[in-house]
Amino acid sequence: MVPVAAAIGAWLVMGRTWRLALCWCLMFAAGLSIVAMSKIAFLGWETGIPSIDFQALSGHAFRSAAVIPVFFFVVLQVAQASWRAAGVVFGMVVSLGVGVLLVRFQFHTVSEVIPSLALGSTVSLGFVRVANKLPAPLINRWSVLFSLTMFLVMCGLKPSKISPHLVDVALYLSGRDYPHLWSRQQDVQSPRLVCRPANSSFRPARSY
Repeated sequence: MVPVAAAIGAWLVMGRTWRLALCWCLMFAAGLSIVAMSKIAFLGWETGIPSIDFQALSGHAFRSAAVIPVFFFVVLQVAQASWRAAGVVFGMVVSLGVGVLLVRFQFHTVSEVIPSLALGSTVSLGFVRVANKLPAPLINRWSVLFSLTMFLVMCGLKPSKISPHLVDVALYLSGRDYPHLWSRQQDVQSPRLVCRPANSSFRPARSY
């Protein structure tokens, strides 16, 4: 979703809608910051809520809800307003499906996915509301080329390396030697808090 978000920003910039591009970048970055802070807070200060199986917001769910509806809205910018609205609704349904899959395959819990989807939906719907009040971006071959290039460049990065950096930040700010993690086992009904050494071989047990 991050490469798609970057492509959307590139499309808006090349379409000469500077205010809209800035709005998208700021809103998406603000949402990502909130998700990152929730993870840092848990890893460094154990701010999770074991009673509802919540440790931090889901970045996957947030990005899906923030990006997919906006993607369809931008793609359908030359269509009628009803089609754009339908595209946004369809994008929200798709992001909800992503959230269901995250829970189904135990990447995240329901208590983590729901607020993450809500945060992402706030970003996407907020952007759509602003976009409806501003001129639509111009469409030209340079917009398509630059957006595709930005997408491919972002796809070449390795977002999987972000989680260890979050751990490093959490340990630095909290002053702890070990991060907090929950170890969830199918034969245990409640989460069990464990600590693992913060070294180069550290990898979170779950997807952050």
